[in-house]
Amino acid sequence: MDKTVKKDLRYQPLYSLAEVSRYARVQPSTLKSWTRSEGSGLLLLAGQGIAPLSFINLIESHVLRALRRTHQVPMQKIRKAVDWLKAHYQTEHPLAELNLETDGYDIFISEAGFPVSASGSGQIGIPDILCRYLQRIERDPKHIPIRFFPIPYETSPKLVMMDPGIAYGRPVIKGTRISTVMVFDRYSGGESLADIADDYGLNMPLVEEALRCEIEQRAA
Repeated sequence: MDKTVKKDLRYQPLYSLAEVSRYARVQPSTLKSWTRSEGSGLLLLAGQGIAPLSFINLIESHVLRALRRTHQVPMQKIRKAVDWLKAHYQTEHPLAELNLETDGYDIFISEAGFPVSASGSGQIGIPDILCRYLQRIERDPKHIPIRFFPIPYETSPKLVMMDPGIAYGRPVIKGTRISTVMVFDRYSGGESLADIADDYGLNMPLVEEALRCEIEQRAA
């Protein structure tokens, strides 16, 4: 990893396993199995200690959840695809840094307009795009994720976002630095949503969504 990447906040340790489990809606035991360090882990941890996971690790967890739970891609196929993508594209984080597609069995990446099977080690295939999940990720010109809109419940709109440069990467209301935790704490302390909205100069739907996201994430 070059010096530029090492200084990039997106690759720095920010989150505990419990936080990524909550934000990406992945069971802690499942996430732990993805981050094992004995050579079989799908996620390369950003650090050690109580908060070893980075924003990039969060994105990887989000994509893995889509592949496993929503598209039911076999784990053997995922591991084979990740190994091939790492070697072929010289990246340690292919699940976050590359646009992936799937047909529910194989994993693909587009090359020169053609879908190439990563889990088939370069064979041409016909995929189905992971639209709903990939649309929750905003990327920079180099295609590296810069913002993430978590899905605390199935129909959640893109009103709450996570950016490693804002509020230490915790969920905030889009376009602000107001965290969902701040809204939750004030509401739990007895303030009305109307008062909170007025105090922050926000529309009521934004405050309601921030509260709902925090409640849903805590219940996950």
